[in-house]
Amino acid sequence: MTNQQLLPPLQADVSRLRALVIDEGELSRSVLSGILRQLGLQFVQSARRPEEARRMIRNAPQPYDLIVSDFHFRGEGPDGMTGQDLLDELRQARGLPMQTAFIMVTDEARYQHVADALEGALDDYLLKPITAGQFEDRFRLVMERKAALREVFQSIEKGDYDDAAARCEVMFAKANKFRVYAARIGSELYLRLNQLDAAKRMLEALLASKAVPWARLGLARIELSTADSATACRTLETLLAENPGYADAYDVYGRALLEEMKFDAAVEVFAKAVQITPGNVSRLQKLGSLELFLGQSQAAVQHLTAALNVGAQSRTLDYQGVVALAIASLDRGAEESGERAERFMQDAAMKHGDSDRVRRLRLCSEVAWALALRRYEPALSGLARLASELSEPAFSFEMACNLVMLGVRCAPHRAVPDLEAWVRKAAQRFSISRPRTRMLEMAASALPPMEQLVRETAGQINEASREAMSHLVNKQHGRTLQALVKLGESSLNARIINLAKATLDHHGHQLDASESLLLGRRIEALQEMYADAGRRPVERRA
Repeated sequence: MTNQQLLPPLQADVSRLRALVIDEGELSRSVLSGILRQLGLQFVQSARRPEEARRMIRNAPQPYDLIVSDFHFRGEGPDGMTGQDLLDELRQARGLPMQTAFIMVTDEARYQHVADALEGALDDYLLKPITAGQFEDRFRLVMERKAALREVFQSIEKGDYDDAAARCEVMFAKANKFRVYAARIGSELYLRLNQLDAAKRMLEALLASKAVPWARLGLARIELSTADSATACRTLETLLAENPGYADAYDVYGRALLEEMKFDAAVEVFAKAVQITPGNVSRLQKLGSLELFLGQSQAAVQHLTAALNVGAQSRTLDYQGVVALAIASLDRGAEESGERAERFMQDAAMKHGDSDRVRRLRLCSEVAWALALRRYEPALSGLARLASELSEPAFSFEMACNLVMLGVRCAPHRAVPDLEAWVRKAAQRFSISRPRTRMLEMAASALPPMEQLVRETAGQINEASREAMSHLVNKQHGRTLQALVKLGESSLNARIINLAKATLDHHGHQLDASESLLLGRRIEALQEMYADAGRRPVERRA
């Protein structure tokens, strides 16, 4: 069979394709590379382990068109990666273009893991032992599928997600040969565009004709995005009962449980995801960070250290997780881990000198390390510097939790004169929901009076907003809006600011035009700076 017969016309020039083979067996790498070259590929590289492949993918001048990876590598576990861990990491960091085909190679013993991976971004799999004929068949199918979606990928490369999603919708509606694949990409694009109704329509249409686990997961993500966490939990429980190895579903289920304030259950769910993918950096950090909030510092050190071991060179390693390791190490008296976290953040600050987020996280690690060494004056100075930025728009919820955690750990050893003021200010700003308030309470739990202060402050904010809204009963629209805007300006609380905006939109016509305009400007200024509740990207910036 010739290359021209093997491949569809759009991909006939296979000589231009770039491929990467990942396998620790020299013979296997040679065989797979040889098959690819026989198919006409001229640019074929190989890597022995996922960690090496990660660097090659990151530093490649052009994206690979095809990646073929073994699933199992000796030494995998908390300090090693599987091929699935690499794929998950690339997906989570969006370090793998959609047009890159990823084929996993596995043996019978690990087949179920790979079958579950097919529900993610995996294009296909091969069972060992591999024959040239089998590989050619899978290669043809994968390349044909990529060719069929060529225009979709071109639109994605241009950043035109609306056009890409619309093209997927057309393929899906026409019952194209690759309609399921088009639905997967299209629904993901609609989710990125926050066009939830369009994503839901596509997923429900697919499920009506074909039971696809990832489609059900997509619906659960939509339910979670629309604050219907209880329904999302039920959807995910059913999904996981039928697909217990579906790691992505555990991620979303854990998030839903957090929204339901079932924190212990969320730890169990995140732990299950880590058990399935023990080399996944993001999942290890997510689990370890939640364990820290729950006071499970020993487990937190274990999982956060494993994340640093695996992900020191990974883009998915979040510097906040390194700070969490520093704090958990302080709790456990694990000086070696604490010193390692401090050195890592010191290097990070040198690499990212223009990042305020990294600067603040570096300051947190400095304070944690100073407390570990019982150097209380530098620790107090660092806390004061961090607290001085509490009103900055980019000061995030994660940073507020760091400040509170470190402050309550310093207080038993050295008086922190302004701790109460800092905790109150953090609670005023970031008590925007019951889960957020509870997490702030847990951050302060090492010092019960501060935990109670968070609870009382959140209650005061809620009571003040209810009192402001009560004036609407007597049609005192101006009084309501003045009270809400004043409360928003004093607390910087995103929920209050958004409530003021919604109230103005609904009742502003009842006010004088000049009053409505002035209030609108004040609300607009608050929204521009604080309405996202201090949320900022949490992923590591390479």
